[in-house]
Amino acid sequence: MANTASSSIYEKLTITKEGKEVNLAGKTVAFDYYESLLSPNVTATLSFVDTGSTLRDEKTNAQGSIYNTLPITGGEEIKYKIGQLEGTLLNNAAVNLNQESQRESVMMSLISKEGLENYNIANSKKYNGNITDSVKRILRQSFNTVIDETNFDRTGNGYSFIGANDTPFDLLTELASKSTFPKGNPGFFFYQTREGFKYKAIDNLIKQQPKETYYYSGALTSGLEDGHNNYKIASFSIRKNQNIVNAMKSGVYESRNIFFNPNTFEFSDIIFKIENNQLETSLGREIDYKPVKSNNSYSRTNQFILDVGLLSPGIDTQINNDPRQYVAKAAMRYNLLMSQVIDIMVPSNLNLVAGDIIRCEFEKLTDKKESNPFDINQSGNYLILDLCHHFDTKRSFTSLTLVRDSFGAYTQKNKE
Repeated sequence: MANTASSSIYEKLTITKEGKEVNLAGKTVAFDYYESLLSPNVTATLSFVDTGSTLRDEKTNAQGSIYNTLPITGGEEIKYKIGQLEGTLLNNAAVNLNQESQRESVMMSLISKEGLENYNIANSKKYNGNITDSVKRILRQSFNTVIDETNFDRTGNGYSFIGANDTPFDLLTELASKSTFPKGNPGFFFYQTREGFKYKAIDNLIKQQPKETYYYSGALTSGLEDGHNNYKIASFSIRKNQNIVNAMKSGVYESRNIFFNPNTFEFSDIIFKIENNQLETSLGREIDYKPVKSNNSYSRTNQFILDVGLLSPGIDTQINNDPRQYVAKAAMRYNLLMSQVIDIMVPSNLNLVAGDIIRCEFEKLTDKKESNPFDINQSGNYLILDLCHHFDTKRSFTSLTLVRDSFGAYTQKNKE
């Protein structure tokens, strides 16, 4: 197995406009591909250098640069194939960074076809039934895209709503926050990877087995071509660790939730405490929370008006997607998941996508490494929140933003 940190090989990298395709592989100096659980579409950036005599202008018969002669004005197709990373993106914006007499540098901001089309669609249709069915219906109606059913977890709740001229992605990301999971806690993500669109429950994501295991135990060893360094963490930094004050402000541990029923004019007052509603699944040990004693039994108050019969054709007293069943626990689930955030860089691994679980083993600072070389508190399973595959003329690597909700290398037994 070769060292995956070596220079990039572009099997295909072209730009196409009005049927005219131009090869960019030999001119590209950097290509960065991005995925995120917080983004409904994939993006990328591409930088290339042009000598200015690549294309011939059909009107003037003069040689010119790609940027001015094609010309690059937006919407061009960028086709790429780098190993198993393959697809087509559209040019969202291009900037001529540096123009000299004999060459120019161009950087393009790329976006998926659906990401561009999204802003040209206003949804005002009515939907009802299971939320996952509505998600798939919105995607099929809005985009000419193939849906992989295995990428969509079925919610435990239904919801009736009307798209108030919102874009499809705005609707779908809002639905994710209102979805419950029948085998666990509320909270979904809607996002796109190279494998397609996904609508996944947080609890299902963190139940996955680690796709890879990476180690941080010193510098990479130079000159090796046997894959020795492929699973070593080249660098890492802690962006965020447990912040109890911020968590309390967000109502993660304790919150008061007031619900008004416009049909009966009654108020429901629910105090939510994490110690009474333990997470059924976590990436590490059980959530270690010791509440701070105070005069109040909650740190945040939320107020809601229940939706009673708003979209029903007749008289109806049923509550539409009762927020009492999910709103407080979903806030806990999202916030706890982001309680630990770290950034790492590893040799290029195109098998990884946003939403995967990886295991990280971090070196322990001790004089007795032979007995237990890794830190059992910081090491463990992490969820990939953000991902960037970077390629340039000298190297290729993968940068990851990882999150998890609890400490510990050894996970609790997940409940089914």
